[in-house]
Amino acid sequence: MTLVDSMALPRLKIKAEDTEDLHILSAHLQDALVPLHSLHFDPEQQTFSGLCHRFCWEHDGHFFQNKALYHRVHAGLTFRHVRSVHHKGFHRSLEKHPLNLLTIQSNEKGRYAHVHLIFSGQSEIRLEVASLLCHLGDLHHPWPTHNQPSHEGEINN
Repeated sequence: MTLVDSMALPRLKIKAEDTEDLHILSAHLQDALVPLHSLHFDPEQQTFSGLCHRFCWEHDGHFFQNKALYHRVHAGLTFRHVRSVHHKGFHRSLEKHPLNLLTIQSNEKGRYAHVHLIFSGQSEIRLEVASLLCHLGDLHHPWPTHNQPSHEGEINN
């Protein structure tokens, strides 16, 4: 079989305004690699943004030279209406080590909602938001990789 034309794969663009939207966005970001140095909170603009290397779960794997072939893509993620940002489980001094995003969850507590970006290694970023508004968009064309993320204890088909 021939190599898949990465330029022909559609770019993803998602907007999340409620918990259901965020669940869909989170599924597309599972196993994204997030470099710490790409994360930025602008308190004046009330935005939290970052770049990631998103695994393209929505594209079926292909075979090239008898090896499975998948895709990753650079993507941008932005949350609006962010009042504060808290983190645990990592130090900002480790900026060259990317975090592996497992899921994004939200819950409402009182006047504000909290959005939890949960990473492997029990690391977390918690955003306090006045209302949920998040944008995710692929920035470039995907590139091929032979590495599919796996989780300990899961069975991969």
